[in-house]
Amino acid sequence: MLKKIGLYVLGLFILALGVSISVKSNLGVSPVSSLAYVLSLIFPVKMGYFTMGVFISFILVQFLLLGKEFKITSSLQVLCSVVFGYFVNFSNALLSSIEVPENLPVRLFLAVLSAAACGLGIFLYVGARVMPLPAEGLTEVISVKVKKPFSKVKVIFDLVMLLVSVLFSLFFLDSIRGIGVGTLISALLIGKFVGIFSVFLKEPLALFLRNKEQMITAVPQDKVDGNS
Repeated sequence: MLKKIGLYVLGLFILALGVSISVKSNLGVSPVSSLAYVLSLIFPVKMGYFTMGVFISFILVQFLLLGKEFKITSSLQVLCSVVFGYFVNFSNALLSSIEVPENLPVRLFLAVLSAAACGLGIFLYVGARVMPLPAEGLTEVISVKVKKPFSKVKVIFDLVMLLVSVLFSLFFLDSIRGIGVGTLISALLIGKFVGIFSVFLKEPLALFLRNKEQMITAVPQDKVDGNS
């Protein structure tokens, strides 16, 4: 269990680092991170704290939808949200001395690097099978309630997040911020990178955990958190 928790925490940190790299690319962040990023531009509060708030609101929605069916263990998502939020603040601080590059190819490289980091982070934290992040948890709850495939609900969920982010951005900043070609790169490549890491790392990680049944053989494409 300690190994699984360690793997889970490492995955969350790498995922948070990927989010911070996407911020540095200045080409747009993933849909799940977009609202927290836009709010951090509007108010003098660090992005990680808004990430905590947004994620905790997802947990509250899960509770409202499930009612008595809400499992007490699902409340541990709050702890996961806090840890991930602090990781976002920490990784942003680590990269704070790096200037946003003006060169477009470099920015595109950072966007792809961000997708790779997010893919690795997702592979590790999902593979540990400890606790889903709230965005994934809420998507699964909605999928069950409306009896629609997870993949279709995920697309709608991401679109709603983007729409809310755009509305906040236009109302408070008079322009669209945090959403761009980098957002598209995240949507297209994160799942691909998860698959690549699954091919090369699933066996070593299974040996590390000493139980192949504890590791997923591959992370399903439609379970990717365009997150983190």
